[in-house]
Amino acid sequence: MTELQAARWMLREFRQCGFLYQELAASHLFHLNDPKLAYFDKASNLCVGKRVLAEFNRLTPNAVYERSGKFWRFRLDTDQPGRQQ
Repeated sequence: MTELQAARWMLREFRQCGFLYQELAASHLFHLNDPKLAYFDKASNLCVGKRVLAEFNRLTPNAVYERSGKFWRFRLDTDQPGRQQ
């Protein structure tokens, strides 16, 4: 799976549910055994690959990332400017 294919998979999951938990996405991609798709950072957190995330962000201009819950959701009128809330 390429980084773009991984981002498109994330997009399908996001659209289907209206949100996407980072842990779910990273875990699914990690099981594909490609460190470009998911990896463990220095704090031992499982992360979505940087290029996958960049592609996902490009594909979802109307999404924001809720840092407290660690998930992406659709932007609300009450959200502050920027990608992270």
